Amino acid sequence: MIKRKVIAGLVLLLFFSHGGYAKELSTVADKYMDEGRWDKAIGEYEKLLEKNKKQPEIYFKLGNAYSKKGDLEKAVAAFTEATQLKPDYAEAYQRLCEVSAQIGAPEDELKMRLREMQKNPNSADAHFRLADCYYKRKCFEDAQREYETTIALEPGKTEAYFNLGVLHQDFNNHDKAIGAYQKAIELSPGYAKAHFNLGIAYHKTGKLEDSIREYRRVIEIRQDYQEAYVNMGIVYFVLGNNSDALEAFNNASTLDANNAKVYYYLGNVYSRMDKVDNAEIEYKKAVKLNSRLLAPHYNLGLIYLKKQMADQAIEEFTQVIVLDHDYAGAYLNRGKAYELKGDKANAQSDYHSYQHAKSAFARTYKEENHLPDYEGSSPEK
Repeated sequence: MIKRKVIAGLVLLLFFSHGGYAKELSTVADKYMDEGRWDKAIGEYEKLLEKNKKQPEIYFKLGNAYSKKGDLEKAVAAFTEATQLKPDYAEAYQRLCEVSAQIGAPEDELKMRLREMQKNPNSADAHFRLADCYYKRKCFEDAQREYETTIALEPGKTEAYFNLGVLHQDFNNHDKAIGAYQKAIELSPGYAKAHFNLGIAYHKTGKLEDSIREYRRVIEIRQDYQEAYVNMGIVYFVLGNNSDALEAFNNASTLDANNAKVYYYLGNVYSRMDKVDNAEIEYKKAVKLNSRLLAPHYNLGLIYLKKQMADQAIEEFTQVIVLDHDYAGAYLNRGKAYELKGDKANAQSDYHSYQHAKSAFARTYKEENHLPDYEGSSPEK
């Protein structure tokens, strides 16, 4: 009986002198982390590692503490140690890659992602992170393979379908993109970004009513999704539905009064409705917010030319040429404005520049709107 009590006492003593002590230190260190006292936390984690260096979780916490402190080199070393002690430690790999990217070591990030995947070949998350890494490096075939592997391992991984859709859309494979986005939405019906990009894919394949339906669904999910209103307005504009286009663009401007392209689009609608004064007001708002947008300057120039306000027209077309010296239409119409003033020398010079720019296959202005890009249409193009 006495012998058993002695053994039990030794077990308790060992617990309190090692395990209990370690737990207490870890709790104290975690408390310091919560309070933002990084140096104190680091000191406590290092005490734990002095007792036992084979603790991947402590190295992970130490890496986070160093990262918070801004000592990224030491953070990388700690996260690396955690992954070496525990090869399937996904969180440690994730933080290791994030911090490595911060210190400008993207190739190291790819190597680490490959190592993570090789250590965990059946981990969907590992393949997914490797796919994202390839995508960032424009290794698109490798990225597609890894996204498809991710889906094979975890068919319910919504983000993999979404990212695969984006990749297909990058290469104008809109039908494949539609299929990927539809699958993402099937898995997560409230996935606003997937509905948004699906709306763009429908637009680019000529399915305009389907496109509008998706944008409306986006707005049902997130009423503050401004780009959904913008893109919906573009579709209505293409369909010739001016009233609904105005409503959509006005809703967009209510959500963000500092978005220059919204006023550009409003100007286009008013211009088509022959409400020239309204169009002028909207284009002026656009260039006031972003003076580097080509199209609003150009359209203002056309309005001033129509009103026979030659000096104002010349000013706007000159601004277009400053931003894009190969913009053929700006030379042509500035020449007309100079001619309106009776300045034949400058008019002839601009007509000559117009012919030169045109023969060089430069851009000429077209009245229709651009198709929307993933974040909405871009009037600066």
